Amino acid sequence: MSCRTEDLLYVLIHLNKQLACRFETDVGVSPNRLELLCQLRGAEEISQSELQKAVSIDPAAVTRHMQQLEAEGKLVRTRCQDDNRVTKVRLTDEGRSWIESCNRQKERFMERLQAGLEESERKELLRLLAALGRSLEEPPLPAALPAALRLRRSGARRARG
Repeated sequence: MSCRTEDLLYVLIHLNKQLACRFETDVGVSPNRLELLCQLRGAEEISQSELQKAVSIDPAAVTRHMQQLEAEGKLVRTRCQDDNRVTKVRLTDEGRSWIESCNRQKERFMERLQAGLEESERKELLRLLAALGRSLEEPPLPAALPAALRLRRSGARRARG
């Protein structure tokens, strides 16, 4: 692995941490929590497991977020009458107005974040990040495969792509 590749990895990891921290500071909510709330805003009531699947966040983390948001009065959780194992979640009026406030703050945050980029740079950045994202969707090569076989498989995948 070249230094440049390693540098890119660490730059992306560090940037992700910085972005999440700054987002939470400026907007007043974590990106994961805002994503959960926005999913809830789109539904009158949803099961907690459906919500977890929609946002791809660890089930235990979703439960913690739900407990905290319920304690803050942003949502209400109830057991399903037909199946006591299912927990239904819905936003309160306070939760809905809070989401709107967070979304306005998020828009201001995004404007500040992109202020130093020209439109063409922003589009190119999105294109490059999408390409990186697509490469993560490919199945990983097993580490136990001999190096020559891994190279052949990755080369064949590039040729198809």
